[in-house]
Amino acid sequence: MNTRIITALAILLISASAHAQYVSQRAGNWEGTLMAKYQGEDTVASKNGAKSTFADNTGWGFSLGYNMDNHWNFAWEFSHNNPKYKAEYTDSLGNARTLSHRSDFYTNNFNITYHLLEGRITPYAVLGGGFTYVDSNVSNGDYYCSGYYYWYCYSNSYNTTEWSYNAALGLRADLTSNVFVRGSYGYQKVDMGSGSNKSDANIARFEAGLRF
Repeated sequence: MNTRIITALAILLISASAHAQYVSQRAGNWEGTLMAKYQGEDTVASKNGAKSTFADNTGWGFSLGYNMDNHWNFAWEFSHNNPKYKAEYTDSLGNARTLSHRSDFYTNNFNITYHLLEGRITPYAVLGGGFTYVDSNVSNGDYYCSGYYYWYCYSNSYNTTEWSYNAALGLRADLTSNVFVRGSYGYQKVDMGSGSNKSDANIARFEAGLRF
């Protein structure tokens, strides 16, 4: 009987020890990540019939966050995507026109992440909001020059800064006491302004991070 009790206790101690090894110590720590961010295809239409179709694109980004405990993380995220697009519109003479170019999406978000488990491997959910600067990289006709001999000239482009929102589900793995990776999949919405519908693109993130 004593042998059985000792064996059972040994199994419990081994199990507890193994579990302790897999409890992450995120609580109270800052962390930063470098990110590859995929932005899926999307079409934005306006009430006047104009339409812009954006191709999928993989960009980059980074984040800085703080872990309140092993579950809750609050972070700022910056990302840039540079997708090709095709714009279809009608000019002032009533002629149908098309334009192909590359745009820039610069997104700043404040994200709240909830980790389901306290362990080193855990699924998580993220919800965030902020603003996105979208630049068409097409001149709006206003040119400016600087320098004594006007050696540098530039023009303004059609651009807009709008509210943006994102939500995603992901999986995180803490590889060591301060190195981790995570990946997520979800959606990003950008309010493209009066008279247009919202940009609604699938997004996927892969991040490598350092806790400090």
